[in-house]
Amino acid sequence: MNIKPDDNFEDEDLFAAEDDNDLFAAEDDDDLFAIEDDKDLFTTEKKFTTEKNNTSKSSSIDIWKILVVDDDADVLQMTKVVLTDFTFKNKRLEILNANSAQQAKQVLGQHSDIAIIFLDVVMETSNAGLKVVEYIRKTLQNRFIRIVLRTGQPGYAPEKEVIRKYEINDYANKAELTAQKIFTLVTANLRAYSDIMTIESYRQHLEKKVVERTGELNEKNLQLAGLNHKLTKLNEDLLRLNREKDEFLSIVAHDLKNPLSAIKGYTEEIQEYFADMQEDEVIELVDRIHLNSHQMFELIKLLLDVSVIESGRINISLKTVNVLPILQLLVNDYTVLAKKKNIIVQFQVSAKQYLAFVDENTFRQILDNLISNAVKYSPHGKNVMVRLSQNDQEVRCEVQDEGPGLSYEDKQKLFGKFSRLTAKPTGGENSTGLGLFIVKKLVNAMNGMVWCESEIGIGATFIAEFPKGIAR
Repeated sequence: MNIKPDDNFEDEDLFAAEDDNDLFAAEDDDDLFAIEDDKDLFTTEKKFTTEKNNTSKSSSIDIWKILVVDDDADVLQMTKVVLTDFTFKNKRLEILNANSAQQAKQVLGQHSDIAIIFLDVVMETSNAGLKVVEYIRKTLQNRFIRIVLRTGQPGYAPEKEVIRKYEINDYANKAELTAQKIFTLVTANLRAYSDIMTIESYRQHLEKKVVERTGELNEKNLQLAGLNHKLTKLNEDLLRLNREKDEFLSIVAHDLKNPLSAIKGYTEEIQEYFADMQEDEVIELVDRIHLNSHQMFELIKLLLDVSVIESGRINISLKTVNVLPILQLLVNDYTVLAKKKNIIVQFQVSAKQYLAFVDENTFRQILDNLISNAVKYSPHGKNVMVRLSQNDQEVRCEVQDEGPGLSYEDKQKLFGKFSRLTAKPTGGENSTGLGLFIVKKLVNAMNGMVWCESEIGIGATFIAEFPKGIAR
């Protein structure tokens, strides 16, 4: 073996030889694997079989891979001969060879499951083997392979310093490597490798279980978060419904109490003074009783409508309907009622029929509410204009008043439940804040649209559009 120390080798002090004779002393091949007698090598050692019947059922390989790295072909051959027929845990050996550090790196790159590497120190350079150690541990990040460092020149790699500085598992002087010693090294390091790989298998299995359990926990957390979100939403809905209930009770207490008190007072007056009352006085009180009872009836009707809408029990049957006659009757009815406030209701149309795809009764209820509001909030002596128009897609109904108009804040509250606006009825009429809420829900149920255009001091125009019906 020709030794050529590497001028760039960083660990010169580590491998300083005591003298030149020690530095370049070459061992005789006969001493390389010292054998006590031939029988030990060719009979006993060939039959070494250890720790039988302990094969791990979880292992999928049937061989142990050992890499022998040495630039001396005789060393490679002798190692292979000694380990012939060697088994451990019922698995045979596969011997891989490399005669240089560079070739060793190539083999290591091709085989990630090598159990043991017998590694010569001095090959193409004086520290080639140690560079391979660094390559294994640092570059390949392989912490499993057992590294047995072998050297024929201990002066280049003192055992104490090498073990201290490098992450190797065993150190051997070639001159001391008998067949028995090799057997012991292989057995001990395979046992260590097997135990390490078993632990690694457990670790990977545990890590997999942790990942699985973490995924399950995350899924449960997501489900819990979803349930918490639903619970939060339900709590918010419950609080909202509780507020609406309080508002509902307040409306009922106020809007039903007043007409009931009036009816009670009128009936008591009739009972007490009927004998002394003129006929026209009795009729006037009866009219007042009728008016107050009508107000209560309308309120109860509105509350029932809201209940039906929010429960999803709206009974709507859509079909093609000529809405002109419906609107004409409504205009006629409110023309009479509006005269009490000296309000003129005008009706503007340009065609003989307006076919809409609606439910007839629901359409009547919507326009009844819009025209009623226009009359209710218009000052005395003003006008209410009702218009019908159409195109190829929609039938459009407009109800315009000359009232005070709506502020920006009022527009934000339009069509809300129990919404009380700034404007007040001009003839003492009752207002529950439910009419426009019902209108919006019913229009949406018939696939229509409703909105309001208004300016302060000019009045308001409520517009409802419905899908066009098909002419027969």
